[in-house]
Order: sequence, then structure tokens, then C-alpha cells
Amino acid sequence: MNDVRRNLVQRTATGLLSILIGWVVVAGALRLHNLMLKPLWTDEFSTLVFGLGNSFSSIPLDQVIDEATLLSPTRLTAETSVGDAAYRMLSESNHPPLYFMLTHLWVTWFSPADGYVSIWAARALSVMFGVLAVPAMYWAGWTTFRSRAIAYLSAALMAVSPFGVYLAQDARHYTLTVLWAIVSITFLCEAVQRYVMRKPLPLRVMLGWVGVNALGMASHYFFVMTLAAEAIALSVMIIRDNHLSKRWYFTGIRQLCVVSLGTTSSILVWAPFLFAIRQGDALTSWLDADGWENWAWVNPLLHTLGSIISMVMLFPVQNVDDTIIGVSAIGMVGFAVIISWYVCRGIAEWKLANPHRTAVITLLAFLIGAIATMLLVTYGLGLELAQVFRYHFFYFPGVLLLIAVGLSAETTPNKQQSGQKHRDKDFRTYRRLMIVLIMLGLVGSLTVTSDLGYRKLHRPDRIVKEINKRSENPVLIAISHQTHGQTGRLMALAWEMRSPRYRDAIPQASFLLDHQQCTIETQDDCHRPTQNLRSLVRTQTQPTDLWLINYEGQANLRRDGCDYQRTERTDGYKAQHYTCHL
Repeated sequence: MNDVRRNLVQRTATGLLSILIGWVVVAGALRLHNLMLKPLWTDEFSTLVFGLGNSFSSIPLDQVIDEATLLSPTRLTAETSVGDAAYRMLSESNHPPLYFMLTHLWVTWFSPADGYVSIWAARALSVMFGVLAVPAMYWAGWTTFRSRAIAYLSAALMAVSPFGVYLAQDARHYTLTVLWAIVSITFLCEAVQRYVMRKPLPLRVMLGWVGVNALGMASHYFFVMTLAAEAIALSVMIIRDNHLSKRWYFTGIRQLCVVSLGTTSSILVWAPFLFAIRQGDALTSWLDADGWENWAWVNPLLHTLGSIISMVMLFPVQNVDDTIIGVSAIGMVGFAVIISWYVCRGIAEWKLANPHRTAVITLLAFLIGAIATMLLVTYGLGLELAQVFRYHFFYFPGVLLLIAVGLSAETTPNKQQSGQKHRDKDFRTYRRLMIVLIMLGLVGSLTVTSDLGYRKLHRPDRIVKEINKRSENPVLIAISHQTHGQTGRLMALAWEMRSPRYRDAIPQASFLLDHQQCTIETQDDCHRPTQNLRSLVRTQTQPTDLWLINYEGQANLRRDGCDYQRTERTDGYKAQHYTCHL
């Protein structure tokens, strides 16, 4: 009898493990699908250059350079190390170094020595962390609620999340930070549950929580908003459960204070770098809001709602006709309303009847705190964070976990409900909703990988296509330069020209970083061709097709022998075409 029971348990465990492995495989397939379809953009070049331990400052300014010189920082060399990657990030950019140090170790396994870095490998690192989020979500669901239904649905939602696929296909640090957020939120729920049940926090939880919070801060500074939301949730739960005895109250508070002090220390480590970023850093100036005139104040709310919806579903909304965009928007909002109603109903059931309702309330407080923190920073500090979809990553796991809780509430019949027929009906309804939501996620993920949603913020491929179409003479591409952000934009054009379809098609191309130190006093004269650029144009020894990138207005280069042709605009680029004669 014991052997039969043991075999049954083993078969059940094997079947459950197979399901989880299946979702991991699905997650990997979706994130690797068309991984190289979308062009590189500026932020990815920052990952590549700093991850290699190189510097943008090695590229000459204010002089004509060739493709090899412009792309030289993307070459892997034996002279750089992990320490160089950390140093470059801390001295030349505005992010903590952990992900870029891991990038250095990772790409050296895939890229040839003294050759250009493998773009596939750089993006695959983000994919790997995105795939690891699937078993992490299973662990979070099981650890917090002791429910396999919640654990598996959480893992499935992460596997097919369009937002998760979008983050994973970018060679950036968001998927790594999402991993830390999953673990940190799980520790939060466990800590609150133990506090309410008057159980001490194990040392492993205290050390693990502080450690993962430190790793989160070392991966992305916006992880501090995850911690702020956790602090709000923790405060709400402590105030809510003020009926506890004074003896236990102070014991529990003392343990939570130890975690809080350790986490605060991990934040203060980065304080000097955070203060330096906000003191007139040109790399972050684009986040400054222009004000909330007319109905502009509504945009952060709409972007926040759109971000949350895209975490579970996304229909084609880019690179398609306006009619399809309208139908897609209506469809997403409709499905979101229906699913939200059932999720809220399920959450209410958990809150009223489930022994793990403390974790449900904690998750709700966390999400409300996270959204409030985002909007407070947006409106209060005048920073356009909410409008940037990827910046909503810091509470992304909490959304999926709460949806899994809501939809799993009725998958196991509740004995407290009256009427077997009613229970069976709810059971079937919620099962169908789970399937529908997973299918919507699959459609949304394929929408992302097919470039019909969450396109890259910059589209150098479209500009290169126009350059190839309209240039008959040797090409000179100049960009109005202030920081390495503009260098990355120009590098993206050069990289796109290296593709087989343009390698021999575009006439000889050269590049120019037309550097301008923009300040408030000189803002009116910034982003215009400098005298140095005009002099270089006049000294060209042959007819040239000049392309000015991201200059304001229309440059008057007629005196310099150049005739204006046309202006092309696309995401991240404004390209003005001139033909220059001897």
C-alpha cells in the first residue's frame, strides 16, 4: 500500500514538474521568437558599450569619422574586465552596474575576440532572466498561498505576458530587476503573514529579504519604488493589526526594523550617484515634464492603465491601420473590464473566506502603493515616468500574482458556499477565464514579437532605408550631439548599414558627432549646425549627400553649397537631407 501511494506521489510530482517545464519552454520560445527582428536603439548601445568595459568618449567629436571608428566601442577586447564595466557605468552613465557586469561575463562567451559584440547574445541575457521569472512566479505563488492553482497560473501568466516579452527582448536590465522584485514581494507577504500570526521571522527570510533588496538596487535605481510600495503595504498592515499584544508587537516590529535598516543601507550606498543624476544631468533631462496644461494631466493615468492591461494582453496597435488600432483598443478595454470584474470578485472571496487573506490584502496594498508612488513622482516631481511603459516594471509581478489569486479563487469549490450547482458553475467559469487569459497573452506576445506592438523607441532602420533610397553621392551623416545618447543614435544608423541589404548598396558613408554644450542660456542656439560642421561641409572634395539628424528647424546651408531636399521623421529621428556640391 505504501509503495502504491509512493508511486502515485512520484507520478503526480513528475506531472506537475512537467507542466512547469512546459511553461518555461513556452516562455523561452516566445522571447526568442524574432529576437533580432527589431533594430538596436540608443539604450541597447549603452548596454553593449559599458557592458564591454568600453567608453563612448573614445569616439572623436567634431570630425568626420568612418564606420569602424564610430562602432569601435562595440568591439570585444582582452584589455577590459568586469571592473571596467562597473567603472564605466558609475562614471559615465546613470545606472547601477550589476547587470552590465553580468553582460560583460555573458557576451565574452559568445563574441569573437577583437570582433564586434554579438547582439543576439546581449539580448539573450535579458531573455534568460525573463524565462527564469516563470519558475520564480511559481515559487512566489506557492510560497505565499500554498496553492498550486495560483502557482501555476502565476507562472503561466508570466510566460505569456506581452509586457514580459517586451522587456525580455531588450538588451537592458529590466528582466533582472523583475526577478528581484518577485522575490522581494514574496518575502514581504511572508513577513506580514508571520507578523499577523505572531510568528517570528526566520533569519533566512530577514537576510534573504535584505540581500535581494540590495541586489535590486544594484540592478536599477527605480527598484527603490518597489521598496517604497512595500513600505506602504507594511505600514498599512501594521496599523490594521494593532490589536496584537504589546509584547509581540514590539518583537515583530524589532525584526521588521532590522530588515528596514538593512534595506535602507543598501539604498544609501547609491545616494551619491542618485544626487549626481538629478543635478542637471543631460541624460535624464528628457524626463522633465513640460507641465500639465489642458488635458495633458490625464496622460500619466492612461499610460498607467495601458501598462497594466499590456501585462496580460495586447492586440496589434502599431504598424497597422487606424481601424485595426481602434478595434484593438476597444477589444482590450472590453476584455480588461470583464476580467477585472471576475478578478475583483475572486479577490473578495479570498478576503472573506481564505486563511491566506492577509497576503491578499498585502498584495493589494502593495499595488495601490506602487501606483501611488509612480503617480506621486510623475505629478509631484514633474518627471514623465508614468508615460514610459517600461518603467512600470517595478510592480509588474504583483499584478500577475494578484490576477492569479483572483482567478484561482473559484477553481476549488468552497464548502462555505451554498448550492453544489452554483459552485460547479463558478468553477467552470473561472477555468474558462484562465484559458481565455492565457490565449490573450499568447496573442499579445506574438503581437510584440511581430513588431505590431511595443516597437523599439527609435527606428534607425527607417532612416537608413531612406538614405539608401535617396542618396546617389557619398553620404555624410551628422547628428546634433550632447551626450552618449546621441552617439548611440548615430551608432544605430551605422550598425543598420552593416546589414547585408545595405552593405554594398549605400554609397561610401562617413559620420560626424557635431558636439554642442546645451545650457538654459544657449538653448535657443542649440541643435543647429555649428560653424565647425559648416566648415567641414565646405571642404568636402566631392559631391555629398548630407543627412542632418535631430537638428531643430531647417538649416540654411545654401551658402555652404548645400541644397535642401526633404525631411524624414520616425521614432527617435528627424533626418534632413541636403545635396552638397563643390
